[in-house]
Amino acid sequence: AGCTGCDPPILCGEAPAAEATLFAESRPVLPPRGASPWAPAPGPRLTVPPVFCRFQFSVIYTQLGATQGTLLEQQRLMLQAILKQFTKELSAGYVLMGVLDASGGVADFACSLDKELTQLIMRPAGTGAASASSWPSPRLGLDRGQTSPMRMSDTADAAGGGSGCRVLLFREIERVLSPEELRNLPVPNLMLVDECCATVVLAGQRFVTFKMESAAAREYLMLCLQVLRMSQDKARMW
Repeated sequence: AGCTGCDPPILCGEAPAAEATLFAESRPVLPPRGASPWAPAPGPRLTVPPVFCRFQFSVIYTQLGATQGTLLEQQRLMLQAILKQFTKELSAGYVLMGVLDASGGVADFACSLDKELTQLIMRPAGTGAASASSWPSPRLGLDRGQTSPMRMSDTADAAGGGSGCRVLLFREIERVLSPEELRNLPVPNLMLVDECCATVVLAGQRFVTFKMESAAAREYLMLCLQVLRMSQDKARMW
C-alpha cells in the first residue's frame, strides 16, 4: 500500500529513489601538469592604504557627473597620498609580488624602486637578500622580443643584480591591464589569469603578469604603475 503522507506516494518499506546527479556539460579547465597552487612566500606584501578606497569612491562620483572643484582637489590630494605610500614602501625596502610565468606557475619576486623612480627592480625571492635597498642597481632591462603573439618577458641577468634579476622600466610601459581588458589579447595562459592579476604590456610585444593577494591590491598596483608611467613623460618634457 502506498503511504498517504508521502508526496508522491511510495510503497511502505521501499527506499526513496536516488537524488538526481548534476553533470557539467563542459570539462573543467585543469591546471598544467606539475603545477601546484600558489603558496605566497613569507615576507612583506604590498599594503593597500585606506585612502585608496576613498579615492575609488570619489572617482565613481566623478564618473556620475560630479565635477565640483572641491571634489577634484580632494582627488588630487588623495592620489598624492596613495603614490607617496607606494613609493615609500618600495623605496625603503622591498615588497614580495607574485609573477605568472610562461609555464603557468607563480614565482615570488622581491620588488623595489630605484631612487629616481624610473624602474621596478625585481629579484627572485629566497636568494638570501635581506633588503632590496642593498642590491646593486641593475642596468640591463627585460629581454626584448619581437614575436607574435605577445609573450612573457624572459628573465635577464642584470649586471651586479644577481641571477634572474629583472628590471621593469616605467618608460617602456604601454598599458596596464585588468583581467577583463586582457581577454581580447593573444597572450598564453589566459585561463590562469584571475581577478587578482594585473598585466603590464611593455614595448616590443612583451608583458609581465603580476598576481596579488587580493583584487584591491591588484587595483592599487595598477593605479600606481599608471601614475609612475605618466611621470616619465612629464619628466622628459622638462
